Amino acid sequence: MAGDNISKIKDRLNVVDVVSGYLKLQKAGINFKAPCPFHSEKTPSFFISPERQIWHCFGCQKGGDIFTFVKEIEGVEFPEALKILAARAGVELEEFNAAIKDSKDRLYQACETTAKFFEKQLGSSNMGKLALEYLKGRGLEEKTITQFRLGFAPDTWEALSGYLRNSGFTEKEIVDAGLAVKREVTNSKFQAPNSIYDRFRSRIMFPISDVNGRVVGFTGRIFEGVVPTRKSVGTPTSGFDQAQSGPDKDQSVVAKYINTPQTLIYDKSRILYGLNLARGEIRKKNKCLLVEGNMDAIMSYQAGVNNVVASSGTALTPMHLGLLKRFTSNLDLCFDTDSAGAVATKRGIGMALSQDFNVKVVSINDKECKDPADYVQKYGNNPLIPLGASWAEVAEKAKPVVEFYFDKAKENYNSGSAESKKSVILTVAPFIKRLSSRVEKSHWISQLAFLLRVKEDAVESDIMSSPDDLAVYDNSVQLVSDTAKAKPSVAAKIEAPDILNEALLSAIIKKPALFKEEISALCGKGSEQGQASADSRLLSPLASQVIVELAKENLEEFNFGSFTKRFDSDRLLDLEFIYLRSQVLWGDAKDGDLKEEFSNIFNKLKQKTINSRMVDLGYEIRAAEAVGDRAKIGELAATFNKLTRELAEIHNPQISKS
Repeated sequence: MAGDNISKIKDRLNVVDVVSGYLKLQKAGINFKAPCPFHSEKTPSFFISPERQIWHCFGCQKGGDIFTFVKEIEGVEFPEALKILAARAGVELEEFNAAIKDSKDRLYQACETTAKFFEKQLGSSNMGKLALEYLKGRGLEEKTITQFRLGFAPDTWEALSGYLRNSGFTEKEIVDAGLAVKREVTNSKFQAPNSIYDRFRSRIMFPISDVNGRVVGFTGRIFEGVVPTRKSVGTPTSGFDQAQSGPDKDQSVVAKYINTPQTLIYDKSRILYGLNLARGEIRKKNKCLLVEGNMDAIMSYQAGVNNVVASSGTALTPMHLGLLKRFTSNLDLCFDTDSAGAVATKRGIGMALSQDFNVKVVSINDKECKDPADYVQKYGNNPLIPLGASWAEVAEKAKPVVEFYFDKAKENYNSGSAESKKSVILTVAPFIKRLSSRVEKSHWISQLAFLLRVKEDAVESDIMSSPDDLAVYDNSVQLVSDTAKAKPSVAAKIEAPDILNEALLSAIIKKPALFKEEISALCGKGSEQGQASADSRLLSPLASQVIVELAKENLEEFNFGSFTKRFDSDRLLDLEFIYLRSQVLWGDAKDGDLKEEFSNIFNKLKQKTINSRMVDLGYEIRAAEAVGDRAKIGELAATFNKLTRELAEIHNPQISKS
């Protein structure tokens, strides 16, 4: 059934229409082009073929059909891409379990209705207006409050649950969405008639959305200036309790933050606050700034740093990082400057490094500011802000991990203390150990030796033998879901694309009949048996297969669509990309130009092969010299000289005629 749905969607949607919903396209001959959304570039290398219904970037090598495009651009897996495109195509998908689908949809609806309820309360109720003034006092602008859909939960037990019941939701749905709590059953005559009460009361509300912008949960924050009443704390069991409005005797029971519990649609270990708004900018900048709290993310966004997400005060998880890996491999961290923040930073670095992120740390060098929210509040609208002190500039000055901890270690370094020197080594050793570049590793060993006034070999020895407190993250990061495994796109199969082979094939595919002789020469007499000639050593496996299959075709009546049926799915998409390249590269090229380019490309392939063989011969000659095998040396030298002459003939064809 999935295959039928895919076919129906492809029949109804054109790749140009789908891609143009995200990018501004330009006509390029029979194709379309645009700057690639998946990497930075000035000259467009992203092409869309309406004829073949594919897209491909010749810069980053990503490509595929409408499904792979939506997966990449939306940062979702195939099932979600299928739903997005099915909705656009008007195709109704048959769910494996309709009951689960329906229950999830009801929870999404309940959360969206709740978000609108809280938004309205922030601007209309008396207490909501106080909360709004508090937010503005924290430096938030009206448009930011609206963009992040901030709201207010009234200081009553049943305002929200009553509203949701009147909106058609059952008590079970309200509880299952994490919006209400079941009351304890008692025998009191004052027992309230309803069996649930609101989870969030007298709080500023932050809606939490998934990557597609659907509200899935909430964070509720007590705000300063409002004394929580008995309505805001404790667990109600009777009507009498609800009638009390005096201050609660035990204010310590009031948590500063309350979050939605685990639900069918909300899992805090898989949701990053603000990712739905930031994902485009993350992809564009190829970098994500990860902060700790919701206010940090909001204030950062308001200050112009839009590639920001927050862990919402929750410990960073492998699933969070797996989610981010869909969009970038570059991660900047800026957690609170207190001791807890320092621990969270180191933990986050350890986990990110274990997932092959390039990690940097943003430092806030202002004792009055413990987090990004404080910093933006202080400097955001200050016309006298010092040069280079804006939050955007501070965020851009993120330091590589080793440099960050090296600078931290220097702050408390006592040159006269052996223990202090040891402490410096222990601080930076885990990070230096993880450097893959020998040059970079040598640089930091040299810097440490200079700081500590000891020999480099002593520093290196201590680093390699020091305990590694990040090692725990290497084995603990086992991603639970497929969505966090950062699977490569279809086009990523080509790990190191052979541009010469692709260019050669694109010239042939442009007009196969023009290259009858060349195809025949490459195949030799064994083409009928599917065997290529000796020159096939110059070609990639795909190029060899294409040449052999072309030799079986009537090239005067060549049809690419029919030709593709000779290839399995593993080769087909690569062949489609080459066909697209032939249109992009050779557009209106004349026959003579095509022949000349074929010759140039083929000669470059020969040069590449000969140079590679000559390097190998050099090593073989040295090995023969080491054991004194003169016969072998002579044989290898003769081969080397022959290749040298072949190489010279390629550069100067006149040599072969002399």
